[in-house]
Amino acid sequence: MRALRLPIGLCALALLASACQEYADPTLTPGQKKKVDLHRLKAAPKPQHVVNAIIEDQIKLIGYDLDRARVKPGDRVTITYYLEALSDRMADNKIFVHFQGKGGGQSAWMNLDHDPIEGLYPLRHFKKGEIIRDVQSFTVKQGFSGGPAQIYWGLWRGDDYRLKIKNPETVPHDKEGRVILATIEVQGAPDKPRAPLSNAVAAALAPGEGIIIDGKLDEAAWGRAQPTPRWTKPDGSQRAAFETTARFLWDQNYLYIAVNAVDPDIWTTFKDRDSNTWEQEVIEVFIDADGDQKDYLELQVTPANVIFDAKFTHHRSDLKVARVWNMNLISAVHIDGTLNQRDDMDKGYTVEMAIPIAEVPGAGGAGQAGANWRINLFRWDLPKHGRQEAAAFSPPIAPDFHALQRFGRLRFAPYK
Repeated sequence: MRALRLPIGLCALALLASACQEYADPTLTPGQKKKVDLHRLKAAPKPQHVVNAIIEDQIKLIGYDLDRARVKPGDRVTITYYLEALSDRMADNKIFVHFQGKGGGQSAWMNLDHDPIEGLYPLRHFKKGEIIRDVQSFTVKQGFSGGPAQIYWGLWRGDDYRLKIKNPETVPHDKEGRVILATIEVQGAPDKPRAPLSNAVAAALAPGEGIIIDGKLDEAAWGRAQPTPRWTKPDGSQRAAFETTARFLWDQNYLYIAVNAVDPDIWTTFKDRDSNTWEQEVIEVFIDADGDQKDYLELQVTPANVIFDAKFTHHRSDLKVARVWNMNLISAVHIDGTLNQRDDMDKGYTVEMAIPIAEVPGAGGAGQAGANWRINLFRWDLPKHGRQEAAAFSPPIAPDFHALQRFGRLRFAPYK
């Protein structure tokens, strides 16, 4: 609903009778008032998915419930948002919700903007500390493209102002300032063939054979390790990204990973462990060893060998909690060039890491031939004159590097 604005003169006249308003509030029936009261919560909610996104000084999206994760066109979807008011002076904000599939074209897009509680309780009515349950149902339109689709959420005001996320370091979001919520799989033929999951093999170390983690890969064992094909764009288009490959080794105690990244401009400013390393240049490793999609690791190493490590209990569980966990990860980086010398021409860098298997959830505590892990790897690159781009071992297709169902497979081969 657009604001109803009065000329200054009319507003002044209106003050003689009542306060001048910039909008017309709905007149609620007794039944509608009862519905609003039922959605105003007296106790803290326990949503299926915790988000805790803070939108300026206005609203906290505590979390949400979702009734289904797989649909087909014509199916009804219900998502319940739990919202808390943060201010005594609530502005006339609106909720925007985008249901967006691959590409974001008309065949993969639905606009679900709304006011809370079926439009009966605009956000400007909220009182500080008040928590409401906002239930939204929608029907997936006919012809919606098959494949993963994302629900994005946020607030807007006026014609084009999108309110900012105040805690982006702990909230999944995209570069358009939208909070990323659930991924829903839309059944049906996708508009383009989907990229297959990637596969890789970890070669076994011989008994007594060792690896020195220095980033140089000069041990004979690395020569036996088969490199992955060149990584591609994360969107599943199979287009080659900037040249990146990985190799894998294993013994009873460690999974060894080496990633070679061609890079003419190697740089990073991060110095502290668990910084937001994904914002610049970094190598990322995700591990869901048993493929249960309930607990998984995210490990990152920058060109300066700064580590980020996190353990999630489920898909995109609380980042603040996940990053508190530390692994006894051993890593090293070898640079063919000069780090942080932005005006010269580098060749690339190699990240080498030893991941202790005993600390990997679902791995069984020790490496063994025949094991198959679900993993994914990514590389972020940010050139001096350009925008940040990513390369993927197994393309997630959806705009979500935590798309657990798209992790590739790593087979632990016996020693030959």
